[in-house]
Amino acid sequence: MEGNKTVLYDRHVAAGAKIVDFAGWQMPIQYRGGIVQEHLRTRRASGLFD
Repeated sequence: MEGNKTVLYDRHVAAGAKIVDFAGWQMPIQYRGGIVQEHLRTRRASGLFD
């Protein structure tokens, strides 16, 4: 994959993120377990938008 990477890129990859190009940046769009699990974890704890 080519493109710019945020400082959290390696953490996203380690967490099992599906990475896609977004305006020249390598960004996560989904994690292992799917979006429902991600939604529930965010509601129970917290979420971070990079």
